[in-house]
Amino acid sequence: MKSFPTQERAIKKRIALLKAAIEEFGTVGFEAATAKSIAAAAGVATGTFYQYFENKNDILRVVAAERFSSLHQQVELLGQNLDIPTKELTYEQIEARFIAVLTFLHRFHVEDAPLHQVLDQRRGVDEKLDEIIAKGESLMLWHVIEFVEGIGLSDPQVIAETLFAMGEGLVHRMVFGKPPQNEKKMLELGGRILANSIYSDLKATH
Repeated sequence: MKSFPTQERAIKKRIALLKAAIEEFGTVGFEAATAKSIAAAAGVATGTFYQYFENKNDILRVVAAERFSSLHQQVELLGQNLDIPTKELTYEQIEARFIAVLTFLHRFHVEDAPLHQVLDQRRGVDEKLDEIIAKGESLMLWHVIEFVEGIGLSDPQVIAETLFAMGEGLVHRMVFGKPPQNEKKMLELGGRILANSIYSDLKATH
C-alpha cells in the first residue's frame, strides 16, 4: 500500500477514488472494474489512481481495512452509548444490547452488501486481503469476548466465538439470503435467542 497523502486536495482525491471503487466493485464486480473505470467514476485521470494505489487489488485492500476501522469505531461508540456498566446489566438489558448490536450490524451490511460479497469472494484468492479481513474479524470478536468477560461468564472465548458465529450467521442470512418479511421482528428474536443462549450460565454465575 502506498503512503497516505497529507495535502487536503490529495486526500479528497483519494477519498473520491475509494468511494468510486466501492461503487464499481459493487456494481460491475471486481473482474470488470479497472483502474481506468474507477478513476473515471471518481472524476480524475487514470494516472491519479496510480499515485495513490498500486492496482485494483491494492485499492480493495485499502477499502477493506478502512471498512473494518470504521466498523470498529462505530461498535465502540455504540458501546459507549449503552453506558450501563456491564456487570450491572439485567437479563432484559443484555437482550436489548444484543438487539441493538444485531440491528447495527444488519444496517452496516445492507449499506455495502455488494461490496461485502466481493470481499468474501476475493479473500480466497488474495492472501493479503484475507489477512486484513481476518484481523478485522478478530477485532470484532474481541468486542464480544470483552462483553462476555464483563458479565463474568466462564469460558469467555468459547462463548464469544459461539455468539459471534450465531450473530454473523443471522445477519448474513438476512442480507444475502431471502429477505425476511419483518426485519425488526427477526432482529429482536435473534437478540432474544442470543441472550437465552447464555442465560443458564449467567444465572449460575450470579
